[in-house]
Amino acid sequence: MSSGDGDGIRPLSPTLSAAARADVPVDALLPADSPRTGGLDQEYVETLVALAEELPPIVVHRPTGRVVDGTHRLAAARARGDRTIGAYLLDVPEHSLFAVAVSLNISHGKPLTHGDRLAAAARILRENPALSDRYVASVTALSPRTVSRVRRSTAEVAHLNTRVGLDGKRRPAGTAAVAGRRQRAGELLLERPDASLREIARAAGISLGTAHDVKKRVLLGRDPVPRGRGAAAARSEHAAEHRVPAQRRPSRSDGGPSLRESAELLERLRKDPALRLSQSGRFLLRCFAVHDVDSSVWTRLATTVPPHCADSVSRLARECADMWSRFADRVDREAGTARQQRSHTSA
Repeated sequence: MSSGDGDGIRPLSPTLSAAARADVPVDALLPADSPRTGGLDQEYVETLVALAEELPPIVVHRPTGRVVDGTHRLAAARARGDRTIGAYLLDVPEHSLFAVAVSLNISHGKPLTHGDRLAAAARILRENPALSDRYVASVTALSPRTVSRVRRSTAEVAHLNTRVGLDGKRRPAGTAAVAGRRQRAGELLLERPDASLREIARAAGISLGTAHDVKKRVLLGRDPVPRGRGAAAARSEHAAEHRVPAQRRPSRSDGGPSLRESAELLERLRKDPALRLSQSGRFLLRCFAVHDVDSSVWTRLATTVPPHCADSVSRLARECADMWSRFADRVDREAGTARQQRSHTSA
């Protein structure tokens, strides 16, 4: 990876099924730029040597002949006296090889240790500081918060004004700038209640996931900017042009239930005959049941998603969240219309 601005770099695990497969001479291969800080594990190599079957294909950078993934398998092949080894041939930019190697070594084979992944994150950030914390987290299987700590503790990482996200888009990295965009999203949610979260995200220059978080905070009557993220700076910056009237901000009681209340709320809905005894109501309850798990389950589930699937999984999850959000807005509108009709009838 080059120390540029990150444009065009997508250091996620490539689809090997689309790569060319060939048997390559063992002696023609260049050593890997391995993310393993402990070097070659000779005991693991001996285990591979003892295998009777053919070794799984390694991954090789076609233009340079450098090993990207499979150092232990290559060492085992040499120890066995094999002249060739099966390989997937990748045609990716040379500056992406290290990040690809990290991603491949996390998703299969001999896993990288936590220390290896921390060291890999530090190197990726040094070589391409424009990548966002979530971007680097998707490659190294670390949490974005951990990557952020690595960024702050690595002196050689340049501090840039913008970051490249998982969607390849560049966004401001400064605390005040990010806070300002969150503040603007909160204002747009109040000004355009019928707009989709995707429209809000696009207009405010934030990700869809951030738009979800902002909407949740606004519905709970909280500031769109979490404490400690430059909320004061954002309010000062936008006060003159985009002040939100206090009377339009929803109160806490207008928002949804807390996490602790959600299980009770779902149980009450399950007992409600209006839902339980209708086909559409039962379908709705089944949909809610999918999400009726402890937050720790979601945390553990997130750690099991292979890095090469992470982009697709997170995109689909946000699409589902967006659909639920639109559904909630529609339910609110229908309920409001019904209340108005009852009011007119009683009058």
